[in-house]
Amino acid sequence: MLKPLKWMAALALCATAGSATAQEADTRWYISPSLGAMFADGDFGGQGQIGIGKNVNSFFGFELEAGFGILDVSSDEFDIPEGNDYERFTAGLNLVTTLAGPDAGVRPFLLANLNGHQIDFLEESLSGGGVGVGGGLFIPMDKKWDIRLETRYNLDFISEEGIIPEDTFYVWTATAGARYKFGADPGDDDGDGVPNSKDKCPDTPRGVQVYSDGCPIDLDQDGVPDYLDKCPNTPPGSPVDANGCPFDSDGDGVPDHLDQCPGTPAGVKVDSRGCPLDSDGDGVPDYLDQCPNTPRGQAVDAAGCPITDSDGDGIPDHLDKCPDSDPSIPVGPDGCPLDSDGDGIPDHLDECPNTPPGLKVLPNGCALVGDCRRPRPGEAVDANGCALDQRFVLRGVKFEFDSAKLTRPAELILNDVADTLAAYPDVSVEVQGHTDSLGTDAYNLGLSERRANSVKDYLVGRGVVGARMRPAGYGETSPIADNSTAEGQEENRRVEFRVID
Repeated sequence: MLKPLKWMAALALCATAGSATAQEADTRWYISPSLGAMFADGDFGGQGQIGIGKNVNSFFGFELEAGFGILDVSSDEFDIPEGNDYERFTAGLNLVTTLAGPDAGVRPFLLANLNGHQIDFLEESLSGGGVGVGGGLFIPMDKKWDIRLETRYNLDFISEEGIIPEDTFYVWTATAGARYKFGADPGDDDGDGVPNSKDKCPDTPRGVQVYSDGCPIDLDQDGVPDYLDKCPNTPPGSPVDANGCPFDSDGDGVPDHLDQCPGTPAGVKVDSRGCPLDSDGDGVPDYLDQCPNTPRGQAVDAAGCPITDSDGDGIPDHLDKCPDSDPSIPVGPDGCPLDSDGDGIPDHLDECPNTPPGLKVLPNGCALVGDCRRPRPGEAVDANGCALDQRFVLRGVKFEFDSAKLTRPAELILNDVADTLAAYPDVSVEVQGHTDSLGTDAYNLGLSERRANSVKDYLVGRGVVGARMRPAGYGETSPIADNSTAEGQEENRRVEFRVID
């Protein structure tokens, strides 16, 4: 019965003798629990065992093992009643030789066992020694766990006399379990699958893919390994930063080797060439373009705005705040009629274009006192060329047709006139009504008087002291324009203030 054991031991020695290789040896301690079945001569039962072991090198190791099994051996033929199971407890030493290297996906192994046992059978408790031989597979799952499949032939030597004669019993066991290895894999410190003896980068972080020399993969060969490379597809030869990304000197997101506009100011949006966006295609980048929606093909200035001047006043439309101004009227930089003295009345309507700053003016642009009115043709002037007559037209104050009723626009103008009078509390004025030459003299005189009174009454309603105003009608007697034209007639139909005190 010992020949199989001698044969297996010789085979194990042959395997271990050929185990001297250059591979790193995994000599960690491990624990290996297994469960399975025990059977002999058609009888079956359960089997469990646990081993604590250690490899001496990559192909040979030993285990300290304890096992327990129960074999149902009840038999009518041998008059063995039920309940007299063959209960087997063993504790012993296994010698294990592995037939494949550490890197194999499946590692067959052979095993030789020497044990002491305690057997309870037929109401007797027997002790003795035993041996076993077998084999199986280690199936690695990771660096710490293997699946263990094993079949074993066991011989139990009964050395005591009793009901059971001195004899040798055999049983087969088949188990499945696992093997857990303690500590780090001594053959691969960084766990990258490359043995330490071949690993040129022995400190590679766990989980990082490596080449056969153990160094991290760098597919774009930029010197930054892929697991650190934020730009893993950098073109060959492109200088990169510590993140593996091509240098981007202007920080616009386009690497220098592709950037056709490498000096773009920080924060400016760019296209795929690294050049500032020009959404309307006018040649002026958006960040400088004051007119970003210029139609295609339109000529533009340096600010990206169309070079057009709809009203012909010399101010481009995009700067012109008065785009429909009369081109014959001088305008300022904003395209609106000039107001040289800043009194709110444009020069072409201002009869006093040089009003001193701060003075409140009438609708014709003149202050009640301290101002210089441009003379009308034929008027007398002082030494400074200012009109001697202190009459001021209330421009825009009109009435309904053939009536003394003020129009709504006239009321709005008189609101400002009331404010002007309030600015000169010591000044009294004559409120003059004038008409054109249409109609009889008497009728026009009466109409002008009624209109002068209408203006006074309105201003009193706006808080002006009535005693400061003296209404007077002049009819058609004091024209300031030619009554033979419609334009002249319109100009003659007017209301004037004349300073009287």
